[in-house]
Order: sequence, then C-alpha cells, then structure tokens
Amino acid sequence: MTPTFDSETVRRLRQSPGARYFVASLAALAIDYVITLALYYFAHLDLSVSAAIAFLAMGAVFYLVHEFWTFRQESSRFSTRRMAANMGVLLLSGAVRVAVIAALEWVRPPAGLWVSVYFAAGVGASFSTNYLLNRYFVFRR
Repeated sequence: MTPTFDSETVRRLRQSPGARYFVASLAALAIDYVITLALYYFAHLDLSVSAAIAFLAMGAVFYLVHEFWTFRQESSRFSTRRMAANMGVLLLSGAVRVAVIAALEWVRPPAGLWVSVYFAAGVGASFSTNYLLNRYFVFRR
C-alpha cells in the first residue's frame, strides 16, 4: 500500500519547524557537500578545513532562511541579536562538525567512500547541535 499525503498532513508538515528545518537543511547540505568536495579535491585542502569553509559559507546565508521560513512567526523580522546568536550557534556547530571529521581523519586518512562517510558523520553531529540550539535558544520567542 502506497502512503498518501492528504492536505491535513501536508499542512501539519508545513507548520512544523522541525520539518521546515529538515527541508532547508537538505538544500543547504547539498550545496555544502559540493563545496566541501570541490575544496578537498581541487584545492587539495584537508577534508576538515574544506568542511569548515563550506559550512560557514552556507550557514551565514541561513540566518535569513531560519528567520523568515524555518522558525517564522508573526513577529519575524530581521534581528541583529538573533543573527549574532545564530552565527554563534553556527560557529559552535561548525566546530562540532570539524572536530568529528578531524578525529576521523586522525584515526584513518579519508580515501574513496570514506570521504563521504566522514562528511556524513560530521554533518549528523553539527545538524543536531545546530537545530537544538537554534530552535530552543536563538529563535525562541
């Protein structure tokens, strides 16, 4: 039996900050991954350095996505305080990502499929950190 999505299910998903965060993050992740791999393979940077650069570049743009879509409310407007807090969360979650990838690189240099595995491990750690801190601290109103 194929699952179906009725209008009520779609409405609830659209209203869920977690679901919106997931959708926005998937889009950002795709771009982040391409930038990371480009820096790793073409600029010959360490994977952890490539991941840090890509993460910060994408994350800086995502304050606006979070403010006006992911965690939107009637009171959503540009906020210097929330942008600064979001950047702080970004730096912390980016550090978590880089630390996980660097630790894995230390254990075994990445090659082939391991590059993507290490990236995915770092993404999982940073994704969780970023969502929890943004949801419950930065965009709490």
